[in-house]
Amino acid sequence: MSWIGYSLRRGILSTRYPLRADSMAPAYRGAVESLPANVEAQALGAGACLSSALTAAGARARVDRKRCFQCGECARRSPEAFGMRNEFELAEVAGNPDEVRSLLRERVRGLGRSVHLRHVDAGSDGSEEQELQAIFNPFYDANRLGIFLTATPRHADVLVVTGVVTRAMAQPLLAAHEAMPQPKLVVALGTSACSGGIFSRSIAVLGPVSDVLPVDVFIPGTPPSPLTILHGLWVALGYAAARGRS
Repeated sequence: MSWIGYSLRRGILSTRYPLRADSMAPAYRGAVESLPANVEAQALGAGACLSSALTAAGARARVDRKRCFQCGECARRSPEAFGMRNEFELAEVAGNPDEVRSLLRERVRGLGRSVHLRHVDAGSDGSEEQELQAIFNPFYDANRLGIFLTATPRHADVLVVTGVVTRAMAQPLLAAHEAMPQPKLVVALGTSACSGGIFSRSIAVLGPVSDVLPVDVFIPGTPPSPLTILHGLWVALGYAAARGRS
């Protein structure tokens, strides 16, 4: 009985996101912010980027968030040109976010009040899998949103792909996508899945997920936080707005 009283006193500990706002710790490195700076300062920060996500241009450098590893090295090397925000809502879509949101809502209208995810590791380092598993723990509790994992693509509504697509996994990935019923969505989870990252030049790699399948939503990060993943899935279901293409 003491455990029941203890639980009642502590109340609900699960995050209410995305139904209510939440935030990351102040030290969390989320989105890279390009600051007004001269070209030399921009070039110094861009030169420190291992994934070529930054390009010095005009008053502000261009940032390709689908390539960014969120390491913060650009901000350390050139703090006058780059900063790190603890923003976690990083999901992107291809095209106008408002138009894509309407299209996604129309596509998932027939799914009812629950969706099932089929996860395929196409060549990741394992970090994205840990964060994806975390959204089903008691704190993030994706099941409360009607989001579940399934072991077979034949029961799946959303294909979640992690890692850059290796040559060995290209055919199994295509087979999983082919086995899914309509309507179906594809989510690229993690920087490597979104852009290929630093692995894209390997002889064993075909490239990012979009080189093999049509991707609906990109969730960058190495790895993306559980809140970032929840935001990306909410975008995929048409409930939340996303960034435009970087």
